[in-house]
Amino acid sequence: MTHRTRPSLLAAPAAAVLLLTGCGGGDAAAGSADTSHLRVAYGWYPTCFDYAQSNPFALFGRQVLDTLLSENPDTGELEPYLAESWEAAEDARTFEFTIREGVTFSNGQELTPEVVADNFTTLWDLAEQGVSTTPGTYLRGFDHAEAVDGRTVRVVFDEPNAGFLQANTEGQFGIIAPESLALSPEERCARGTVGSGPFVLEEAVRDERVEYVRRDGYDWAPASFGRTGEAALERITFQIIPEESVRAAGVLAGDHDIAYSITESGLAQAEGDERVHSVLAADRSVVNTLVVNTSDPVLSDPAVRRALQHGIDREELVSTFYGEGVEPATDVVSAGHPNHTDRGDLLAYDPGLSRSLLDEAGWTEDSEGVRSKDGRELRVSLTYVTGTIGADASGWEYLQSRLDDIGVRLDLSPVSDAEQADLQTSGDWQLVVYQGASRGDADGIAAFYSTENTVWGAQAPRPDVDGLLADQAAAIDPQERRDLVDRAVTTLLEEAYGIPLYDSSQVLLVSGSVSGLTFPVNSWEPILYSVEKGRS
Repeated sequence: MTHRTRPSLLAAPAAAVLLLTGCGGGDAAAGSADTSHLRVAYGWYPTCFDYAQSNPFALFGRQVLDTLLSENPDTGELEPYLAESWEAAEDARTFEFTIREGVTFSNGQELTPEVVADNFTTLWDLAEQGVSTTPGTYLRGFDHAEAVDGRTVRVVFDEPNAGFLQANTEGQFGIIAPESLALSPEERCARGTVGSGPFVLEEAVRDERVEYVRRDGYDWAPASFGRTGEAALERITFQIIPEESVRAAGVLAGDHDIAYSITESGLAQAEGDERVHSVLAADRSVVNTLVVNTSDPVLSDPAVRRALQHGIDREELVSTFYGEGVEPATDVVSAGHPNHTDRGDLLAYDPGLSRSLLDEAGWTEDSEGVRSKDGRELRVSLTYVTGTIGADASGWEYLQSRLDDIGVRLDLSPVSDAEQADLQTSGDWQLVVYQGASRGDADGIAAFYSTENTVWGAQAPRPDVDGLLADQAAAIDPQERRDLVDRAVTTLLEEAYGIPLYDSSQVLLVSGSVSGLTFPVNSWEPILYSVEKGRS
């Protein structure tokens, strides 16, 4: 359904069971009649329990972490969370947060301005070590963080950082306790981190389940969560079930309340059963995209890139190989992203235009329809990760046939997660199927497409776009920033520096007993604090 590649993460140690204890909890009986226990069927065991290192497993990290700010899902406005107020200097280089009083971490340690400052400093250190790359882009230009007084923390940058306030709503900026700050990256992956959030990680059994219990005394959720005080649920169990059919069957049988990552197959299992319903959770991210290595001798030719862009029938790809929750891309970001603009005309399927572009650039066809130029055959390799949700090999074989129609030979190269991670730095790749991390800010586009920030190395610099993306990050005026992003994205698509494919949402199968399920940040971060469970 949703094709998400996962970057290589630090693996947890070989011990079969991970135990973390904290305040709150209590046993809850299993079974559909237990209204205090939510059971979620999920496909993957987290390879790392530290959200700052492990964006693909946001579902787990977010339940124990709070952020300084929150973003109202209805208005997009920032609102208080762990910070009750904030100020930004006019030059977007200095930010001050007034920290809420009375907040503690689940181990009893107190939230103070010093702890918040240490969080930012540690994140920057990890980013410089190459461990927490995504938070590192949020902290671009970081100089230092300091406690000003008993209530205030100041964060200072040596260059403007217009997206920093929004970054403080993202789970990877979740504030963690001093106990966790003192751990090595490997220890944080293995043990998880101690947060101030509404739940506490109690137990994790490798490839089987992850258990959370309610945090006693929690009472500082943002207003948009629609609840005050402790969470309604006493316990959450994430059951690790790789097979979609088994996840769906578990909800139908009453063994689970929610099943993640459901496709048409799982929805068909539930068809006609009024006790369950599907939930479509939209994302705010760079869409599933063919990343283009513009330093490659073939793909450095803009005619080839543009021919690929217009040689893909996105409507047919989506309708044939995907189901509910997937739409053809109309921009570099998903429809729910604040920077989305419908640029579908720049992505229109037009094989005639593709052939003309290649003809004019000197890529001539032989009698068998194979194009070449200066003795080089027009052949490119598409790398994709096996075992992920989304179009399997048959989907990419379809793409192969479509491009064959315009004279481009596409070689398919399936790889593992680890192999893909190695490719990111090697430069030994041409096209890669990839999706950007979810972030509702223009800096998410910059992190994906700027050759100075992207994880996909070896791309040729593109000053026309890199400069605009750098300028938007420093633009204080919102309209000026929007204009810069629009210019950058238009150029990205006109030059086919990346080839967007499809915009995906997450589909869940949910029992009728569940209410209050919301996704304020993105589809992989439900706020289970607000969930209540009745009797279906």
